[in-house]
Amino acid sequence: MFSIFQRFLSFDRLIGPVLVKLVYYFGAAAIVIGALGALLMAIFSLFGGNFGGGFVQLIAVPAVAAVGLVYWRFLCELFMLAFLGYERLGQVRDLMRIAAGQAPPATPDEHHPAF
Repeated sequence: MFSIFQRFLSFDRLIGPVLVKLVYYFGAAAIVIGALGALLMAIFSLFGGNFGGGFVQLIAVPAVAAVGLVYWRFLCELFMLAFLGYERLGQVRDLMRIAAGQAPPATPDEHHPAF
């Protein structure tokens, strides 16, 4: 437990990718729970006598939930692009040093967090 707390306080590694994954899972769970609630309401609507509205809702809820999940994944991937770009820039920096004839530093740069 101490290592997690120590890792949180130090800036050796970025915690952004982990947070984006957590937010994605919580958002996906919220979308699924909302879809299940809407399906339950559609069933109540059917049993209440509103056959047209209940039937349309039974068809629309899975389609809207699927589009919502895909859109949520897309938004989370946009946030991940920033972190992946930062990692890739570190690799480009190291390759540029090698191409310029400089050896990569023996000790890692303390201002560049590792992933």
